[in-house]
Amino acid sequence: MRGMILLVAAWSVTAALDGAAADAHAAGRIRLAQTSTLTNCMMTCNAQSAACVTTCIAPGTPPTGAAIATGNANVNTACQVNCATQRLACQTTCAQSFPSQ
Repeated sequence: MRGMILLVAAWSVTAALDGAAADAHAAGRIRLAQTSTLTNCMMTCNAQSAACVTTCIAPGTPPTGAAIATGNANVNTACQVNCATQRLACQTTCAQSFPSQ
């Protein structure tokens, strides 16, 4: 029984690989998911978003009996949502400007 399962699994993998090769051949060329220009653009968006998020953290009041005077940090959720929205808009522009080849 185990041999039959292995035989069916091997046949399934072979059939899947043959199908993928036929699809690639039929298309004439393999389309790349992205270019380095697109990747660089997306990474710039991520870096800008990270810098934006750091501005969303404000110092809070120290807890009672705290050993340090700086207190806990408070995160402004609306600010973080704004940073995420800007990142998505930036990445959408990247994707539209540098489509896959």
